[in-house]
Amino acid sequence: MKRLFLLVAFAMTVSFSVTAQEKIVFKQTFIKAKPGSNYGENLRTKFAKFAQMRIDNGMQSGWHVWAVVGNPQAPFTHLIVEPMTMSEMRKWEETSWGERAEMRKEAMPGMTDNDWREFLEQVRGKREIVAETISTAVQALSRDENVQSPDDYGVLNFMKVAEGKGKTYEGIEKKFWAAGIPKNSKQTGWALGKRLDKNGTETYWNYWTVDWFSSYSDIIDVRLNTPSWDADREYANLMKIRDLKENVIIRKVMMLDK
Repeated sequence: MKRLFLLVAFAMTVSFSVTAQEKIVFKQTFIKAKPGSNYGENLRTKFAKFAQMRIDNGMQSGWHVWAVVGNPQAPFTHLIVEPMTMSEMRKWEETSWGERAEMRKEAMPGMTDNDWREFLEQVRGKREIVAETISTAVQALSRDENVQSPDDYGVLNFMKVAEGKGKTYEGIEKKFWAAGIPKNSKQTGWALGKRLDKNGTETYWNYWTVDWFSSYSDIIDVRLNTPSWDADREYANLMKIRDLKENVIIRKVMMLDK
């Protein structure tokens, strides 16, 4: 059965064939690459090959790389989203280090163990792993049947929802999007997700949303032509239970799926 999900993740809506009993979760890795490094190339080559091996061996459903656009002051430069079912997650957890090493050798047969250790040491000097999270999609929709999410660009929003107000917050978001996305809108999709790995008062964010667009210029055009406004009563109620903590624009770099 085809089901629509998001990363995001900060974050991301993707189509997978899964059984009705299984739900998708998203492992999200936030990375800050150093300026001038070729970390993006490392992701597209060696890490992508190992990820494809994990997908082929039924240990995750996908591996998606996103890059932050036009925001050098953002806390991260890249976002890796790994969708997986719970059975896939358990299969990876039950795989020994030795089995993982054999998978890596099969994915990159030209690399010895020493080559791999050297490569990882070089990578550590090129980037910092800012955070790792686990989340799941609550709801997702597309503008019409011709849109396949996730699109090439997304506006990713991270929210801190007040303790004990998750149901209320989700209800307000769903009500706001109940009529769907207008057919003439430049926005092609939307999704809402919640964080699973951490909660409590010190958690920086616990929900995310993403607005999908086909181009960066469409995002700027929508913002340019949206007049300033004051919150109505419903939006004011929403602001009482959630804070918008961070907002970034992301661009699709590559997507590996089953």
